[in-house]
Amino acid sequence: MTTAPEDYDPIAACAEQVLKGDPDRFLAAMSGTVEERKRLFPLYAFNLEVARAPYMSQEPMVALIRLQFWRDVITGAVDGTEAPRHDVATPLSQLVIWGDMRAAPLLRIVEAREGDVQGNQLQGVDQIRAYLRATSGALMLAGGQLCGMTEFAGDFEIDTALEDLGEAVGLANWLLAQPALAKAGRGHVTPDAEVIQTLCAGGLEHLSNARAALGRRGNPALRSAWRAQGILKQAAKQPALVTEGALGHAEVTRRGHMLWLGLTGGW
Repeated sequence: MTTAPEDYDPIAACAEQVLKGDPDRFLAAMSGTVEERKRLFPLYAFNLEVARAPYMSQEPMVALIRLQFWRDVITGAVDGTEAPRHDVATPLSQLVIWGDMRAAPLLRIVEAREGDVQGNQLQGVDQIRAYLRATSGALMLAGGQLCGMTEFAGDFEIDTALEDLGEAVGLANWLLAQPALAKAGRGHVTPDAEVIQTLCAGGLEHLSNARAALGRRGNPALRSAWRAQGILKQAAKQPALVTEGALGHAEVTRRGHMLWLGLTGGW
């Protein structure tokens, strides 16, 4: 059996995975304290693992087995069982065992991704929003808890605002991903201009409500929303950019914006 080197650091492994697979959330996490990064990187790496699972095999059963592994890690942690040595599963299970993060949002994410495997197609605004809330909304709720914004037992107003914010972030990312989703197939239907504009209007309203409820003082979880407003405004004004894959801004603008938020403490 191969043993890990003494300097093995699963948090560093999670960070590297997030850097490669989710650079926006990586930059946001890096704006936090060392302790916040140690909590957020396993969460964000987990999110990447389950998001990719439905697309890593043409065999649905293989993808469902991958997702069942994560379900077992989470439910095991609820019972106090730490996952065997694994770059992502071990630190993720520790966060649940130690009470730093609830299991329920993680299980919602897994369940939504199981729907991806089963070919559940998003039809209409309400179904799209429900999916985004179950994925990105739940992720923001978990991240907010890791940054001390809500207690383990929950706070309805704060939790709702975090899920609203996460839904808006998920919408921005989903619109950015439309060309890739269309290329992947699986019966994906690209939303038309009317649906895009309706979704963006709701997303921008969620962002406004979240700012009112959560305040202006930021943390790395909230800063993961740093691109959402600009992308949603851009898509609402020019829906054609979604299918063209032309949403977003230049790299230097993106990094400069995050640097400013980190320096000013906002989000």
